[in-house]
Amino acid sequence: MITTAPTTVTNPVVTAAAPSLIAVLQSVQAFISNLGTDPLQIPVKFPGALQVLIGTVEMQAPVLASAEFTTLQNEAIAKISGWITTLQKDA
Repeated sequence: MITTAPTTVTNPVVTAAAPSLIAVLQSVQAFISNLGTDPLQIPVKFPGALQVLIGTVEMQAPVLASAEFTTLQNEAIAKISGWITTLQKDA
């Protein structure tokens, strides 16, 4: 019996969002690291670490919005073009 690996279809919206999502996950990772290992220091380090996290996440919002809008716009144009082509063949 021959089995093949399942093929995955890449969602263009997820692909467009991936760089921003990676940056946010990396900033969460940095936030956790910035808290340190000493539980007694967490109250002192938390405000600064949180400001860095919030700033990094906020910086990703315009990038994500732009990437998502462009991708959705391209998908809509492609779909509408397909409909036009189909209708022109049938007319």
